[in-house]
Amino acid sequence: MSGMVDKPMTLSLGDLRALSPTEEYVTFACVSNNVGGDLMSTGQFTGVRLRDLVAGASPQGGASWVGFRARDGYTESLPLSTVEGTPEILVAYDLDGAPLPMVHGFPARLVIPGHYGMKAPKWLDTIELSSSELRGFWEQQGWDHNAVVKTTARFDVPRDGDIVRIGAIEVGGVAFAGTRGVSKVEITTNDSTWTQVSLDPPLSNLTWVRWRTVWTPASEGVYRLRVRATDGSGQRQDPSSAPSFPSGASGYHTIQVSVSK
Repeated sequence: MSGMVDKPMTLSLGDLRALSPTEEYVTFACVSNNVGGDLMSTGQFTGVRLRDLVAGASPQGGASWVGFRARDGYTESLPLSTVEGTPEILVAYDLDGAPLPMVHGFPARLVIPGHYGMKAPKWLDTIELSSSELRGFWEQQGWDHNAVVKTTARFDVPRDGDIVRIGAIEVGGVAFAGTRGVSKVEITTNDSTWTQVSLDPPLSNLTWVRWRTVWTPASEGVYRLRVRATDGSGQRQDPSSAPSFPSGASGYHTIQVSVSK
């Protein structure tokens, strides 16, 4: 911890583990994930609250940004006000009860709920407070520096192109809206009538929710199914189709299913 602080500090992995731990279930989504894509997963992270580490270093009056540098040269930053006001942000060292795998950032990484994974560097090496933003690696390529997760929903069963037998068909998937939570998920099988489906309780208010329903088509044929989610504030996800660049993909996940005897 360096830069505009009165108490610079250097912490080993052992030092981090000796501090008061926090555990969180968090869903990570990649900013390049397509609508309906699988670049999204949930895990239990253990670590130390970033705001506690920052407070321990005694930020100076002019400090307004917290910059991060990873061992591979990756950079990112957050406003100091965001760090101080968001206790869910962690410097994590464990995933699902075991040390972080190397591919997930061993020995330590940032966990920043509600933002795409590009904001949360793996292999964390340096935290530096300053009066200006340290532009992130992907932001320098034109990606959105806020990287707030967009509300999204997807089908996991059935899959696009599946052929299913007529009768009661189980339909389900996941929906995610970052820290806003998901209040409702709906599907349509005819492009006009939307039906609300059941939601399983999420692991935490920082994770996706699993949704499910049973669909009984009236006849054989080819059906187009679409799904949409509404976040905890009552805002429905954006129906307009857009690619992931620069702020994350949008649109309704759509699949085609053939129903036969």
